[in-house]
Amino acid sequence: MGLVRLFQVSDLHLGCPFGWLSSEQRDRRRRDQRQALERSVQEAIERGAHAILLPGDLFDKVGVDADTLAFALEAFQVSGCPPVFIAPGNHDPYFPRSLCWNDALLAARGRQWPEHVRLFTSEQWTAFDLPEVDHVRVWGRCFVSQAVSPERPLSAASVADVPPGDGSRLELALFHGSREGYCPYGTDVTGPFSDAEALGSPFTYLAAGHYHTHSAITSNQGQAAGVRLAYAGSAVALGMTETGIHGALDVRIEYGRRLPFIETELVRLDPRQAHSIPVDLTRCGSAEQVDRRIEKALDDAAVAAEDLVTVRLTGRLAKDVRYQPSPRLKERVFHLDMNAKELRRDYDVVSVRDRQPATTEDRFVHAMLERMDAERDPARKAALERALYYGLDALTLGEVVPAHEDLE
Repeated sequence: MGLVRLFQVSDLHLGCPFGWLSSEQRDRRRRDQRQALERSVQEAIERGAHAILLPGDLFDKVGVDADTLAFALEAFQVSGCPPVFIAPGNHDPYFPRSLCWNDALLAARGRQWPEHVRLFTSEQWTAFDLPEVDHVRVWGRCFVSQAVSPERPLSAASVADVPPGDGSRLELALFHGSREGYCPYGTDVTGPFSDAEALGSPFTYLAAGHYHTHSAITSNQGQAAGVRLAYAGSAVALGMTETGIHGALDVRIEYGRRLPFIETELVRLDPRQAHSIPVDLTRCGSAEQVDRRIEKALDDAAVAAEDLVTVRLTGRLAKDVRYQPSPRLKERVFHLDMNAKELRRDYDVVSVRDRQPATTEDRFVHAMLERMDAERDPARKAALERALYYGLDALTLGEVVPAHEDLE
């Protein structure tokens, strides 16, 4: 029985600007990215991987800076590094004049990709034999521009020239694309494919890039059993919404005597973890009480000092409390965001509706609720609701502070 081990890492987005962080934090986060790539090579060596698979978006953009490009070229120049297969994605597509991939332009800088790095340079599926391993081929396809592509990489027509594996021969796939039905909010659907297309393809295993969270398709039918397709996700969290553990995949494929069997193991590369933590501020009567409630939520979630945290403020906060996080709270973690979109001031408009108006405040609430009840357009109703709360702020607090724009 044969055993193939692969180390799959993708979506490093080297050169990412991290504009939402401070200048110092950006530098540290870029170091995290680089260390993730260096660790990938070292992990692949230590785990005896036969190849490193990189299904797209090694770089964040086409015009990556010279220092970042030089780092990437040198990252694979490590003694013992196994063959590396790269399928450029929609952020770092291959095209003839690309500074990232063009041999002549790299040579003009005195640079080149190491000989053991294999680059897929076509939109069509092409293949390389896996060195030093019999009966294993790595197929790949790339993006040739940053434009959103509706082309289906796993359609019957697209894979027509790929021979199916026969149990003794492995056909591995490396590509960048969008699994239908699982696209995260804010991510382009480009190179779409269905689960049925993936499972019906001639490939034993498919290493996919583009989505930044780890996911997989498993099946015991078709060309193999176990994990048939997997996203490793981004090697490090690139935004506050990318919660959970980030890293790479150790892929193990047994074959030769039975239907090939594939299993994967998530290997953590990111020293930081992004968290999204809800904190209910109902009945908090001061800013100090808010801080204490947030600190307890951080403790309960086992947040580490190196982590990135979004605190989602919810509930109804006393109408006279104006809150800004204290310095000690910000110093507790690497980066802290406050999201108050779900927070409401503690105005009891429901009980006002049910009683005769006795004050100017009551009459204002009645008038606004009548207009909201009569309005059928959702956007206009949201505008009226904002006006209601801002009016109450003005009447009861004597000031108006932006706090209700999320009601749109």
